Amino acid sequence: MKVLHLTLKKEPFEVMITGEKSFEIREKSEWMECRLFNKDGSEKHYDVIKFTNGYGKNRPYFIAEYKGFETVYCVQRVFSNGFRMELDGEFWCIKLGQVLSGGNLKT
Repeated sequence: MKVLHLTLKKEPFEVMITGEKSFEIREKSEWMECRLFNKDGSEKHYDVIKFTNGYGKNRPYFIAEYKGFETVYCVQRVFSNGFRMELDGEFWCIKLGQVLSGGNLKT
């Protein structure tokens, strides 16, 4: 199983694990492009994405289905926990499917 690993801050993590936010926006950077594309320019294949909240040994995480990505230009959205996205420019939008599992979550 191919896994794309990404780290999130607390606010986006909270709305993504519930399924309210079914995408992740990332800047078009060399770092992100090396995760999305092979050296020959073809798209990398992933089965799932593992999102972690912060860094450290026992950090919370969840695993969601990977549904590909696309380019987006303007994102404006407010989520139930108050997290705001107000982005203008060119970004990668990584699409998520169902949340499959999680761990080290606070109950």
